[in-house]
Amino acid sequence: MPTSNDKFLIEFGARLQKLRTAKKLSTREFAYKAEISHSSVGRLEAGETNPTLTTLIKLAEALEVDMNTLTGKK
Repeated sequence: MPTSNDKFLIEFGARLQKLRTAKKLSTREFAYKAEISHSSVGRLEAGETNPTLTTLIKLAEALEVDMNTLTGKK
């Protein structure tokens, strides 16, 4: 049975992918821009891993969005 954390990670991954594709970035281009590995992008978008605060900051900066937009929290 999925937990609320699992649900958040899946929703976060979908949001991350939507923001990335809206910027017309491939996963490799985005990974390079965010200074994380290509495989990390894949795991994050699939909702398989929980990002650290440092990674969240890198993702937001690479996408040029604020943390609220990235996380979907207001």
